[in-house]
Amino acid sequence: MEEKATLRRIVHQSIKQMTNRQLVDRAIHQRLFSSYIWKESQTIAVTSSLPLEIDTSPIIHEAFEAGKTVCVPKVTRQGLTFHIIHSVDDLEAGVMNILEPTTLPTTRPIDLCVVPGRVFDRAGYRIGWGGGYYDRFLKTYKGTTIALAYTNQLVSHVPTEPHDLPVEWIVTEKEMIQCSPYLL
Repeated sequence: MEEKATLRRIVHQSIKQMTNRQLVDRAIHQRLFSSYIWKESQTIAVTSSLPLEIDTSPIIHEAFEAGKTVCVPKVTRQGLTFHIIHSVDDLEAGVMNILEPTTLPTTRPIDLCVVPGRVFDRAGYRIGWGGGYYDRFLKTYKGTTIALAYTNQLVSHVPTEPHDLPVEWIVTEKEMIQCSPYLL
């Protein structure tokens, strides 16, 4: 969809112009870490962030320190597989230079999935990078979904397609947004 591509470009430029990203990232991390959702979750799925995304390495480190199990996705032809990592040494550069796990896939249930995205609306709909990997994964996922976003990644409406599924929560530097949970 051309509208999705346009929104991606606009948000991408807006993020590139941010001068205080590290400070904003810390505010988002602190809001996440102080939430009951984070505190109650024992197994966390989180991607290794790309350069213009909110830095997820502090999330991985905080999870390790809190004794949580950390799962990182790997893109395969069949979709996403999640792998438990025990340290950042269990990661190596994969597709698009994204750090991916070198460990075996897990079947362990995931309590909390941090879903990446480029553009979001308050209903929890998102525009990702266009591969559809998370939409396919979310069809069968039973845990809690949360996304991290800069305020400038929020738009009034994300155009959706029938396969798009919203996240339940969005954490920004200013607020924690409870979105409408979807029904499977």
